[in-house]
Amino acid sequence: MNNLIDFVQKHNKECGIDALFISNFYNILYLTGFKTLSPHEREAFLLITQKNAYLFSDGRYHENFKAQNSDSIEYRLLTSEKSLKKHLEEIVYEEGITKLGFEREDLKFYEYEVFQKSLSVELVPQDKTILKMRMVKQRREIEYIEKACRGGDMCLKDIVPLIKVGITEKEIAWKIEKWIREKGYEVAFDPIVAIDASSALPHYDTQSGNGYVKNRSIILIDMGVKYQGYNSDITRMFFMGSQPDEVRRVYQTLLDAQVKTIQHISKAKKLSEIDVFCRNKVTVSDYSHSTGHGIGLEVHEYPKISSLSQDVLKVGSVFTIEPGIYIPGRWGMRIEDTVAIETSDQILVLTRYPKELCLL
Repeated sequence: MNNLIDFVQKHNKECGIDALFISNFYNILYLTGFKTLSPHEREAFLLITQKNAYLFSDGRYHENFKAQNSDSIEYRLLTSEKSLKKHLEEIVYEEGITKLGFEREDLKFYEYEVFQKSLSVELVPQDKTILKMRMVKQRREIEYIEKACRGGDMCLKDIVPLIKVGITEKEIAWKIEKWIREKGYEVAFDPIVAIDASSALPHYDTQSGNGYVKNRSIILIDMGVKYQGYNSDITRMFFMGSQPDEVRRVYQTLLDAQVKTIQHISKAKKLSEIDVFCRNKVTVSDYSHSTGHGIGLEVHEYPKISSLSQDVLKVGSVFTIEPGIYIPGRWGMRIEDTVAIETSDQILVLTRYPKELCLL
């Protein structure tokens, strides 16, 4: 068995369950390295018992699985004659499973109903078991995220000089996507390019907007690159031409707060403390989103950097720090870096594109 599956089996024993049924696309990928075409389709499932690990999927992916040469996981083929339900009934009987854990946050209600009716087991909800495992990254995972961050840095370096008066938000976003794909990376998420009043909307939809760069425009770019399945996330501000003192002052306030918050991370025990510290440094206005979020196989995952977070600082965690200042109807600013917790007192900033005031 691989170490991750060993860990799940240990968890099962400690929680008093005989097996854990895993339905989340990214959790299956994390534990087995196996993925189907779309994270939004229910094309694969994983069952980890005290003795074995079973991966269930259809014939389209069997060759992919065999190419992985995974001796620790048994592939069970899903067909019209042999459904998931039938496979599970067999395994439950063969291994004497009486308590079956499932992912409370992912299993669909209709799936729960099928299990309840067809399996002679007690269904035991498990709360974010694998999601919490994913909070602490292995060295290989951090290296992948770091390479994704390098890609994001290089992309901005090449794209920012192309920003001129008259270029639209959509054109900038397209240039970012084109660069990422041509360099052999994947797009982590649709780039956010927000100009002037649109930048005051934290989750602005660039594809539905029609903004363009004007003299003295304020430009927010939030983008990410994916490398080997792992994501980066970075936000930078750019200013077309000279800017009034108010804009310069607000940007410096935001930059100081973001930098000091990163420096403060190692002093915090609970991640909620980081959020509170950052908000106290951003004195111009409050921001409606959390100060940061975990990043890895998904752009948003655990841990959470918010005032309500129960997560604690752990070596190996990778997350963002992204305070913002938003003046509705005028403009907004956000600065975001992806950071990794190397040791209890060493914080590595993975996104390194310059943050100083950038006048184009």
